[in-house]
Amino acid sequence: MRNLSVTGWLLVALAAAVVGLPLSAGAAPAAGPTQIEGVVTTSDATSITVALRNNDKVRVVATAETRIIMRAIVLLTDIKPNDFVAVTSRRESDGSLTALMINIFPPEFKGRVREAQFVMDSGNMMTNAIVFQNVRRVDGRTLYLRLPDGTSVISVPPTTDIFRLAVVKITDLKPQMRVVVRGASEPDGSLIAATITADALRR
Repeated sequence: MRNLSVTGWLLVALAAAVVGLPLSAGAAPAAGPTQIEGVVTTSDATSITVALRNNDKVRVVATAETRIIMRAIVLLTDIKPNDFVAVTSRRESDGSLTALMINIFPPEFKGRVREAQFVMDSGNMMTNAIVFQNVRRVDGRTLYLRLPDGTSVISVPPTTDIFRLAVVKITDLKPQMRVVVRGASEPDGSLIAATITADALRR
């Protein structure tokens, strides 16, 4: 599985774009939002404590406006017709697309993310679309996506990371979960979270 730090920016950006989250009034610092990555050490009804890579700990406070998204590893067969997905893919020399990562959005995201296909800064393709067919072929696995201007066909190798995203509450975040937090820094060193993205614990 890819480290959360590799895809954290993507998920946080998607979350912010979907809900159009403003920071709490008066809370945004002049330098812009702060982002931290780390592991949850403690949690309560309104906050979590996150241990950073340098062993510093930051208290993260959730408000009514905080959007919290948890992702869990799933299989290609868990993708169902009409699921709303974001597929990061690579264009091959023959023009075909190979999926590098798939995120299955929760139902409330549908209609709030533009359905399109565009190129990321890395040169990879990013596809937001509705899955209308998921079939297995002798030569591999193929995902068919319905776009406003046609159909996108993407090969999904066994190494592709596939995640289902869910909107959760702060109380659903548990110790040992890896998180990416974006929000406003407070004078006491705590962080008022705008978005929190968490990796579900493996069972």
